[in-house]
Order: sequence, then C-alpha cells, then structure tokens
Amino acid sequence: MIKKITDLIRKGILQNIVIGIYFLTLLTECYFLYTRNYFERIYSRPTLMPILFLIFLQQFISRNHLYIVGAMIAACLGDYLTISYSALYQWTGLGCYGLSFIFLAIQFYKLEYFSFKTGKLALFIPVVGLILYIVMMQYFAESHNLALTKWPLTFLYATAMTFLGISILNIFFNNKNFNFRFALIALGFLILANLLFDVSLYYVHRKQAWIDCVSAFSYGTYQFIMVRGLLRAKDKIMGAEYFQQI
Repeated sequence: MIKKITDLIRKGILQNIVIGIYFLTLLTECYFLYTRNYFERIYSRPTLMPILFLIFLQQFISRNHLYIVGAMIAACLGDYLTISYSALYQWTGLGCYGLSFIFLAIQFYKLEYFSFKTGKLALFIPVVGLILYIVMMQYFAESHNLALTKWPLTFLYATAMTFLGISILNIFFNNKNFNFRFALIALGFLILANLLFDVSLYYVHRKQAWIDCVSAFSYGTYQFIMVRGLLRAKDKIMGAEYFQQI
C-alpha cells in the first residue's frame, strides 16, 4: 500500500488529484457565497489552505521552507477568523492575512536581496499604488458619507500587501536565474480579489453576490499560484534537493 502511494506521488497523480480537490473546494466556497449560505462556509474557506498544504506536503521537509509554511498557517488562520460574525475575529483575521504577506515578502527577499540601485522602480510602483488606494478610500468615504471603522487597520493591511508587491517586483526586475512572472500573476489576482471585496462591501453593500464569488476565486487562485511558484523558484535558484520538481 505504501509503495503504491509512493509511486503515485512520484508520478504526480496523487498531487493532481489533491489539486482537483482544492479547486473543487474553492468552487464550493464560491457557491456558498453566491447562495448566501455564509454559515456553510465553515466547510469550505478554512479547508482551502490545509488542502493546499497537502499538495506540497512531500516537499516540506526542511527549514528551507519555514517562511512559506508560516505564510500558509497565517493565511489559514485568516480564512477561519474572517468568516466569523465577530468583528474582533474579523479584524484579527485581517491581521493574519497581513502577516502572511510579510512572510512571503521575506521569502522573496531571501531569494534576491533588495538594492535601491536596481529596486527604485520596484519601490515606486507599489508605494504609489498604496497612496492612490488610501486617497481613493478617503474620497469614497467622504463622497458617500461612509464611516470607515478601524481604517488604520485596513491601511496597515494594505501596507503589508505593498511590502509584498515591492519584494515581488524587486526579484522580477533583478533575478535572471528564474522567471518570476508567476509572482506578478499571483499579485494581480490578489489585488483583484481585494478591490472586488472593497467594491462589494462599501459600494454595493454585498447585494451583488457574483462580485464576492469572483473575489473569493481570485484569492484562492492567488494562494495556489504563489505557493506552487515559490517552491519551484527555490528549487531552481538555491539548488535545493529537498523536494521533487513538479
């Protein structure tokens, strides 16, 4: 039995099956959002990251992956806390998401150290994006008489995402050993997911369920691309033999 499982892992069949389960669970999450069965999300949203962890479990055998594992744990806590009806849990979950961004950013910096000489554009683009986001949210709040509660926490979350964006652009511009286009694509899905969430929450007041579905699917896709791509990058750049190439 163990030999059969080992053969499946080597052939990648078992991993592909779990990947299918991951996206099936993600579609289930979208279905619950669309039908507004928010209570049922306890069976979908918090299980996404553990399933993603199972996909790459055979590779997590070294301290070489601690930042990736830390980011996944923080994101998993964020998934669990943000589906709660408690405001305290929701804001704590938002902080967990921010922590996961910081872990991922550190991992990118470990692969390619930041240099102001070659990283000015990598610094400029995300910072400008953060400023535009803050200005947009403040303008929207005033023009629609909207009270943004705990807005400093929201902007801290956006700052953590900016930190991740800087690290991704830095390594994309500087590293010649590996194509980090996957990270840009993942970052694009993350930004899309958050912008759609803000539109749903502050503009349409959760009345358009399809926006929540697209936001959730975009975030789930970001998680998958980011973790899968980072593991490949570490294998290529650092020459690690700790895990199989997928």
